[in-house]
Amino acid sequence: MRIVNTVELKNKTNKLLHEVIKGEPLIITYRGKPSASLLPLTEDDIEDFIIENSPSIRKKIKKAEEDIKANRVTSLDEYLLGKKR
Repeated sequence: MRIVNTVELKNKTNKLLHEVIKGEPLIITYRGKPSASLLPLTEDDIEDFIIENSPSIRKKIKKAEEDIKANRVTSLDEYLLGKKR
C-alpha cells in the first residue's frame, strides 16, 4: 500500500493509477493527514460500488430495515394482489 500527498498525485496521476489498477491500494494525504483512498475497481465491481455509495439507495435500505424492525412489512403475495397490511 502506497501513501502519497496531493502534489505527488497531481504530478504522477497516470503512473499511480496504473499501480492501483494492478492491485496496489493508494492512500492520499492532504496537509499531512489521510484524506482519501484509491482502490482497484473492475467492471464486475461497479454495480456493487454504486449501490454501496449511493445516498438515495442507502436511505431506502435504512428505511426498509426500520420497517422490518417495526413489523411494517407486506408479503410479496399481498403486494402483488394489491392488498396492504
